Amino acid sequence: MRRCWQPVARVQDLGHGPQRAVLLGEALTVFLTASGKPAVVADRCAHRGASLSMGKVRGESVQCPYHGWEWAGRDGACTRIPSLPDQSQIPPRARISAYPAREHWGLVWTVLEEPLGEPPTVPWFDTEQWTWGHGTPFELPVALGIMIENFRDVAHFAFVHQATFGPLPEVIEPLEPERHGLEVTLRRDMKFGTEAEAAFGPVREMSYHAIAPNFISVRNFTEDGERCLLHAARAISATESAHYWIEGGLENFDEESLEKLIAYDARVYAEDIPIASAIVPPELPLDPNADVNTLADRFTLAYRRAFTEFVHRALAGSEQLGGELGATGGADQAGELD
Repeated sequence: MRRCWQPVARVQDLGHGPQRAVLLGEALTVFLTASGKPAVVADRCAHRGASLSMGKVRGESVQCPYHGWEWAGRDGACTRIPSLPDQSQIPPRARISAYPAREHWGLVWTVLEEPLGEPPTVPWFDTEQWTWGHGTPFELPVALGIMIENFRDVAHFAFVHQATFGPLPEVIEPLEPERHGLEVTLRRDMKFGTEAEAAFGPVREMSYHAIAPNFISVRNFTEDGERCLLHAARAISATESAHYWIEGGLENFDEESLEKLIAYDARVYAEDIPIASAIVPPELPLDPNADVNTLADRFTLAYRRAFTEFVHRALAGSEQLGGELGATGGADQAGELD
């Protein structure tokens, strides 16, 4: 997971200064430089260990709140020590860890080691065409895969989301997910209750797109136009996670509609959170035989296989593993139960 691009902050939350984020146990400072570039560095000042996320942005650097030392967002080098009359006396060892930083979908993404690929993207979501915005991020006491899997688990709708989705059939039709390497897609016909239709419009079809290990989206085709929900997660630790979500709409969709949709899906997440938070074990099992499965689990099993492939690639390196993954890296109907 140290090779996975993960979101660490919303850009809109960085306007008042740096923020702290924990990624796989590493405390980070996330900030926007004076030129507007995202930066991610270690949250510990190398001088006396103060938290840099409590400091201020100074040009392209972040200033420690304790003694004012400044650290470059680009490479973590110390750029200024106020107590020194001669800045050429900055110790050569004065450097902290700095990490790649990308702004994507209004989020700052980073990665702790050599990244495996790029941050997730879906070709149909053009930020210039969609009216979109962020919901409020939340944290869970379980691994990120638990919530990513929950998002695509269609069998729980009839039990967890009765208040928001309305009455839904308990029986699930045959699912036909497709897997292409790390990506899993599924299309299914769908009809919600009146309250959901008031938020989305009458839904005809839902199209899911997951990219292992930490991204899932749904594209809703309604009688009023297209709507979408994008969800990206960060591993705080092996058993804790942070979640960011984006709502969007096309035809017949404006800022007022966006606010209503965000408020509605906040209620949907509120129904999921207590259930997901109590899942045991708090890590997602990648062994397909770890749990009892049935036909309605075809989509979630396909995600677990994609997650497993990410792990193999990250551990072995894409070049070395290329031949070994030949049998599993292509199109996969994912219809069988392991």
